[in-house]
Amino acid sequence: MATATIENVFCVRPSSGTDIEVLNRLADLAAAIVPDVFQLDESIKSLPAVAAAIDTAGDWPDDLYMTKTPYSGLGNSFWPRPPVENMDSMEVETGASTSVNVTIDVAFPQNISLWDEDTSGHEHLGSFQIEEGDLGQGSLTKLAKNDAQGSAYYVTYRVD
Repeated sequence: MATATIENVFCVRPSSGTDIEVLNRLADLAAAIVPDVFQLDESIKSLPAVAAAIDTAGDWPDDLYMTKTPYSGLGNSFWPRPPVENMDSMEVETGASTSVNVTIDVAFPQNISLWDEDTSGHEHLGSFQIEEGDLGQGSLTKLAKNDAQGSAYYVTYRVD
């Protein structure tokens, strides 16, 4: 059976710091401070730009962890390995490369999911697939991204 060694992860862009709850609060705020219906309409139209400005202004890191299932939760993670590394997730910011060096079995195509441990819920950052057909090709790099979250990560691995 082939084994894959996930070598490292490079953060192109962490997940958006702006989620639907932030947009809802901005909409409530606009309604509270703009009593005129026409001005309210214009205020609500500007919310996406305000959310984008908030997101751009803050460069918040992700608390990254990986699972071999499509399910979030630290109990499903295989990296970081809490008993070994004494942490549940790894803080990763834009432009940072993080060493992983963990080996997993690849008897069939294996989907790997990246997650952000967050107080408002665990956010899916993206997924990629490792296949036994990657055997002997040396180090390979795949992109794991989630357009809705705005996240993008390059993951380097090899299959031996």
